[in-house]
Formats: sequence, C-alpha cells, structure tokens
Amino acid sequence: MKQIDKNTFFEITQNFDYVPFTQSKGWWTYHSMKDENRFAFFVDSLEKPTIACMGHIKKSWGLKMLQIEGECLLDEKSIDSKQIRDFYKEITQVGFDMVEVNSSLPYTALYEIGIRQAGYLRPAGMFSTSLSILIDLQKPIVYDKNWQKNLRRTERYVLNFIPVTNPSSKDIEDYMSIHNEMKGKKGFHDGLSYNGLKTLLQNNNFNLFFVKNEQQKLITGIIVFLRKNRATSIFSTSSVEGRQKSAAYFRDNEMYQLLRTKGFAYFDCGRISPATHKKNDVFLFKNGVKGDYLLYCGEWSWYKKRIYRPLMYFVKKYLFKRVEV
Repeated sequence: MKQIDKNTFFEITQNFDYVPFTQSKGWWTYHSMKDENRFAFFVDSLEKPTIACMGHIKKSWGLKMLQIEGECLLDEKSIDSKQIRDFYKEITQVGFDMVEVNSSLPYTALYEIGIRQAGYLRPAGMFSTSLSILIDLQKPIVYDKNWQKNLRRTERYVLNFIPVTNPSSKDIEDYMSIHNEMKGKKGFHDGLSYNGLKTLLQNNNFNLFFVKNEQQKLITGIIVFLRKNRATSIFSTSSVEGRQKSAAYFRDNEMYQLLRTKGFAYFDCGRISPATHKKNDVFLFKNGVKGDYLLYCGEWSWYKKRIYRPLMYFVKKYLFKRVEV
C-alpha cells in the first residue's frame, strides 16, 4: 500500500470501474474548501492499482482519526478478501488512532471477510443506514399506488422539468433558498452552503435538475452524481408549493426518462432510512419506485485502543446528537 498525493489519486481512479461520489474529485473539492491538508490518499500499488481511497483526517483531544467514505475499485466484480484485508490492514499501520470506514460497495461476504481479518469490527452504534434501492433504468419503471396517484395529481398544474447546465448564481441561490426552508421545517443538518454547492456543481459529474412552476419559480430540485452508466441521488429539496403540487414525483419521473435516453443503466436512490420518525417519509417516497433493494458493505471501525470504541459511540450519540439507525 502506498500513500500518494491527490493528483496521482485522481489520475489513477479516473479509469477505475467503480468510484462512488464520496471518492470523486468533485466531492473532495467540496469538502476541502477550508483545508486541503485534512485529506490522505492511498492506493494498493502504483504499478498495478486495483483499490484506492481518500480519507478525511480529523484531530481532537490529542487523537488522530481517518474517516473513509467508500473506496474505489478497478473492477467492482472481482473483489478479493485478501485484497481488502491487506489494504485496510496497512492503513491501520500508517499512524492513526482510529480508522472508520463507511463503504457504499454492494455487500459481498468477501469484503466482510477481508476487513474483519484486517482487524475491523462493526462500530458500537450505527449512525448511517446500509440500505438503498437500485432502479434499473433500462426496464419499464413501476410505481406503487401512492406514486401513481401523485403523478396524476401533477397533471393539474403547469410544471416544467429543467436539466440545469452551467448553473448560475441565481440557480444556486434559488436552490439554497428552498433547501434552507425545508431544513428549518424538518430540523436536519447537512452543512450544505451556497459556496459549497457552487463548488460541487463546478464538477461535471454532479448535475442539477429543477422543476419550476408556471411563473418559472423553482419549487423542487435534485443533485445527482453521474459516472459511467450509473446515477446516484445526492441532495434533493422541495418548497411548500412543491410539496403541495407533488412536484418531486414529477421531477423524478422526468429525470428517470432523461437518464434512460442518455444511456444510464442504473439509478441508486442513495441511502434509505425506514424508521419510526420523520425520516420514514423520505423512505416511503423512495420505496414507491419498484427497484431492487441494495445492501452496502456499510460501517467498519478499527481502534488502536479498546476504550476508543465505546468512547466514539458516546461522542456521536450524546455530543454530536446523531440518530442511531
């Protein structure tokens, strides 16, 4: 395993089969706005690279943590447990007190065998879901009765679906306006800002889609990561008017058709969170599209000292006020 610079990392991974949005250059640019030195980059081999990742370095209370959101693979279909074991074992030897991995690779037992043999365990508490829905865009898309009802409802209104190329400052301001409105009503925190969104959308892999009303006012929007034949949902938002007019149903239906004509094979709905609280509304919306349930490899953690394991659970749950899933 080699630690490399960011330019070498993105040069290597541009030809990889599997690169999740969390390992893309656009996502790195979005998160490195304040300090580029917060990231470390790794590859298993410079001569014949097959697996690589970037990690976010965090320092607090005299401890040093590496957070890895997914990994890049040369060939997603040829995962080898020894490959995973050796790669993540060597990362524990770089000098971190803690290493946390949250993989969005489709679950395979070979990944779990490898990462466990590298010394990683499931964390004491899970704070992100490993569930998603994968929609086959090359087949007829089937909706449940609630989706069908809402799509019929949208026919009462004049709604315009707009793929936004080269988003302007006003486009970003409009999106952030309804995003902040929805965030205030639902009480979630994602850290998305005007400057962050502007930076993210400067990368061509991140695409913005709008729905506007008859007066050309934005009422719902979605940001999607597009790479090779796969699309992944990143952020979405709707105004009060958008929710009243079921505009998100219209938006996604139009988007699926557009992506299909452009040759995309799959749409990953992003992580879904069936629950007993307000997140269940998002789950019900996404679950109304008939796709295949997808389980990611999910969260894994390695700690230099055993005490760090319960300590991190306490920090996440009681200091950061995260919700367990």
